[in-house]
Amino acid sequence: MTEADFESSLITSEHRRQYVDEGYFILERAICDEHLQILQDSCDHLIDVMHQEMDRLGTDHIHISHRGKRYHIAKQYQQAPRLSEYVFSILMADVCRATIGDAAYLFYDQYVAKAAEQGISFSWHQDSGYLGFFHRPYVTVWAAVDDMTIENGTASVLPFSKVGIRTIVEHVRDPDTGDKTGYFGSEPGVPAIVPAGSLVVFSSVTFHRSGANTTNRMRRAYVTQYSAEPICKPDSDEPMHLAVPFLRDGDIVS
Repeated sequence: MTEADFESSLITSEHRRQYVDEGYFILERAICDEHLQILQDSCDHLIDVMHQEMDRLGTDHIHISHRGKRYHIAKQYQQAPRLSEYVFSILMADVCRATIGDAAYLFYDQYVAKAAEQGISFSWHQDSGYLGFFHRPYVTVWAAVDDMTIENGTASVLPFSKVGIRTIVEHVRDPDTGDKTGYFGSEPGVPAIVPAGSLVVFSSVTFHRSGANTTNRMRRAYVTQYSAEPICKPDSDEPMHLAVPFLRDGDIVS
């Protein structure tokens, strides 16, 4: 099934209300078969490219990616064949319109792949907490490239009503892992136990985390983030990450 076969009304008024009230919503099996295959193939391609770079450098790790353990591959959507078809798809346009409005820019993209019986957990954090300066909250779209379970370290979100926080808070960095943590309470959150092709959509001020992969299969997720305006470095016109125009007055321009 292609994107053209999908209805563009997957996002309901209830989803929109939940995003405002609780900071997230989940769409099961939202990605069409064609785009899901692109996501799977692109992840494999980019991991192969990273292995080639590791070989060239004579190392088994680049930044926080470690061969055969975990991979964080950021801002490489243009390096994988057809991946931009998903990044700038009708589905992503619908998500943006329902969350941040009729103007949207691609801010960031990243594959997070946790190898079989590998990959560490990530603590409760807000994506905005990693920027370290004030900005208008953006939207994160977490796509399940594989079936997601507790055992393979799926993502969990913490509803606004449970944590009582809707703004950016100061995070504490772990000197060993580099992770930042902004919530230290006991709320368990809502785990995304969903099939491949599902989306978890949440605000950049929504707390979320993920667990370790304890299964014998790799667990892959793809994250795209969209902002209503370019997010620039403090006191600068230089984009913090990306600032690729996507929507203008609700219409796709990319």
